[in-house]
Amino acid sequence: MLADPSGTFLERRLIHRTARGELVRSISEVVVADALHAEGIDYHYEKGLRGADGVERYPDFTAEDPATGVTVYWEHLGMLSDPTYANRWKKKLEWYKDVMDLEPDGPENKKGERLVTSENRLDGAIDSAKIRQQVREVFDL
Repeated sequence: MLADPSGTFLERRLIHRTARGELVRSISEVVVADALHAEGIDYHYEKGLRGADGVERYPDFTAEDPATGVTVYWEHLGMLSDPTYANRWKKKLEWYKDVMDLEPDGPENKKGERLVTSENRLDGAIDSAKIRQQVREVFDL
């Protein structure tokens, strides 16, 4: 996949628009983006993240906690009931653990980074109020 200079993939699947006017892949990502935005969190969508192994990954959202300076990588898991999607997530999670020293929804690592996950229910539904509450908890708002 190609990336533009801002690090966003150039793909047709970016079809859903957030309150900030950016294009994202899924309605679930709109919900997360809009929750971050509503709580005043400045974030980047699919900003490239290069690990010590030289591999570049693209967290759904990257934001710096304004109070602590901790960098938060937020991954929204929208289709865990799909075996292909779940397998891709498993590999990406292994990379986060092995290369970045990050556990999902765990404490920050030595570099001041934290991995946060949110997910749809297995039937695909998303609860926007729950996501907004999670944003408040993650950023201690």
